[in-house]
Amino acid sequence: MFIGAVKWFDNNKGFGTLALPSGEELFVHIRRFKIPPEHIIQPGEVIVGDKKPDPKRNGYLAHNCKLLKRPEDWKFVISLLKQDHIVLIPDNHGHEQKHNLTALAARQLLRAQPKDHVVSMLTAHFDAHFNCSIFLAYAELIDKSISGTFEKETAALLLSEIFTYFGNHVSHQILFRVWKERMFRYIGYPADGDYEIPEEVLNLNATEINYEDLTRIRDYSFGKSFCSDFVEALFDDIETMDKRDIEPLIPYIDFLENEDSIERINLIMQ
Repeated sequence: MFIGAVKWFDNNKGFGTLALPSGEELFVHIRRFKIPPEHIIQPGEVIVGDKKPDPKRNGYLAHNCKLLKRPEDWKFVISLLKQDHIVLIPDNHGHEQKHNLTALAARQLLRAQPKDHVVSMLTAHFDAHFNCSIFLAYAELIDKSISGTFEKETAALLLSEIFTYFGNHVSHQILFRVWKERMFRYIGYPADGDYEIPEEVLNLNATEINYEDLTRIRDYSFGKSFCSDFVEALFDDIETMDKRDIEPLIPYIDFLENEDSIERINLIMQ
């Protein structure tokens, strides 16, 4: 299977070429579409299909093609977030320009939907099985795609509804990632300032917390006790650590509240 963008297409003759992220170009004919497009095919339109050997060209041609336009195709767009997909498409002056295939596909799908279907399409796959590692990239894609497709007022309303939905259905892993990057607007909160997330969320993601995070957490309602307990755990096995393991942890001592623990650690380090 392939995904590519139209590089050029002669709508009178019914054929053209597709640009693939690999740099490969595929010949495509209108007869190779499962359902022939009802509009004039334009450069930059995203097409998926199968690659079929083409003995005449000593390569491949596009087969079983379709334009991405159905709401269920959005799941395929999400899968593209796992890696960059760049294609080269000529501009009006014939100069090839780089385009992100994922962004092209997203805007194409948004333009194909009635406005009242957009929110349901973009939130349909945000469930317990959503890959939390791509959430920030997903929210950014939605942000840029909607802002680049709709008028400012309409875009603001759509984004507000979508990001509020994310906030109401957020997992602890995604909430932690949002907190780390301070991208609270992606879960329906104003972008300015910091927000105190539940202590439980921090505990569940403790292995990803660093010194800078603790300086931020210390000002929370539970901050001092959390930071002290966190650092106590870091030094829990200090007797078995060597000097190289201990040295990076020394700055963390500032977060300790228990004087006995501080004295114990200092004695061991000496």
